[in-house]
Formats: sequence, structure tokens, C-alpha cells
Amino acid sequence: MNYCRTRAIVLQVTAHGEADKIVTFFSPDLGRATGIAKGAKRSLKRFVNKLEEFSLLQFIYRPARGDGLLFLSEAELENAHLSLRTHYDRYVTATYAGELTLRFTREHDPDPEIFALLAWTMHELTDGREPVEVAAFFHLRLLGAAGYEPRLDRCGFCGRTVENGQEWSMHAGRGSVVCGGCRQDQRGPVLPLRMQTLRCLQHAQRADLKSLSRLRLARKNALESLTLLHRYTQHLLQHDIHAWQQMRRLAADQIPAFPPSV
Repeated sequence: MNYCRTRAIVLQVTAHGEADKIVTFFSPDLGRATGIAKGAKRSLKRFVNKLEEFSLLQFIYRPARGDGLLFLSEAELENAHLSLRTHYDRYVTATYAGELTLRFTREHDPDPEIFALLAWTMHELTDGREPVEVAAFFHLRLLGAAGYEPRLDRCGFCGRTVENGQEWSMHAGRGSVVCGGCRQDQRGPVLPLRMQTLRCLQHAQRADLKSLSRLRLARKNALESLTLLHRYTQHLLQHDIHAWQQMRRLAADQIPAFPPSV
């Protein structure tokens, strides 16, 4: 059987037996996939210091038979993103992004947009960008790529267009903004939303990744964004994101006024 090559960002690595490793990664042409690296723990050439979470690699692999694991023959390192494993705040944010990717993607469902977004996230974190800001932009754009983009341009109930000088909230159950008039009639997870936060998120939805690198989100707005997106994601998945508590604590250490987890 012929061997193939693919670029990939490593999401999870677990030990398997005495010498092997199981690697879950995301690739633009394979989507989320899992493979076995035989002898990886003892490898002095093929895998040494390469199979690490968040690394950008090129895998040489043999396709799986049926629903089995890919056979990973060799890995070539493009970018280790070492600082993501040595700086706590970057590690927490990369872990958060990785878990969201695992939750919102399916095995062998290629999506170059999500791969590009993951690569952008790891690059921005490695470059030292504010982790909470990166997390907010990643979460927003991943929801859009997965088909769950929040509706931020008009009220999800009456259709009123967002305008400055009005009061707006976010309905986490519907993933849409709510105008002041409709807010009074709603029950459930309706959260306050600053206009500055709303406008920035609108820009972030439309921007290409190069422009997203230039877009800035103030700390208080980044925290507000993450809280809203987390609540919406809870509703979609019907369970929590494990890395959220670490992300929340990270932000709480940076700013005492961080909203409590709900």
C-alpha cells in the first residue's frame, strides 16, 4: 500500500503499550484523524521530540484499513510551537482551542478553513499575543466554520438591525443578539453585551486571518466575549468544555473583575 503525506497540527498524544503512541491531529486534507506511531517512545530519528501537542508537522502515513488507525511512518517538524508548552497562559489557551476543535469536528471530515484557523491560533500564541484575546477570536471563528455562527447583526426575535445607542444582549440558547424591547420578554440564558464588544465581534466574523491578526479586543471585551461564547457552546453541546475552568482561572488571575462561571 502506498504511503501518503499530510500537514497536521497535533491535538492529543497518548501512550500505547510499552513503545507506541496514539496521535490525534487535524489536517487540511484528512480533517480530524488518529494514527499509531509504532516504536515512537524508542525512536531516535523518526519521531524524537516531534510528537508533542500543538506542534505543526508533516506526517508520512499509510491509510487505515476500514475504520482502523492510520499507520504513522515518520514525522517532519515544521514548527514545534515550544512556548505553548512552557508558558502556562499559552498552554491553557492552546488546550482550550484543541478541545473545542475535537468537540466541533468529525473524523475524516476535511476542512482547510479550520486547519488554517488552528495554525493561525498557534502562531499568534507563539508570537506572544494576549491569550484571552486569541481564545475569543478562535472560539468565534470555529463556531462559524462548524456551522453555528452566532447572529450578531440583528435581533434574533424581531429582526431589528444592530445600531449604536441601543441596549443589546446575547441569548445564549439561540446564539443571537437580542434588542432591548425583546429582552424584557425573554427567559433563560440572556446575558448583557457591551456595544464595543459586539462591534468587535462583528468585525472578527468578517475579517480574513491576516486582518484578524491586526484586530484588537480590549481585555474586558475579550473576557465578556469568551463568557458569551462559552454559554452558547454549552447549549450546543449540552455539556461543558473541560478546559473552560482553566481558561476562566487564567483570566481571573489577570483581571479580578472576571465574571463568575455560570
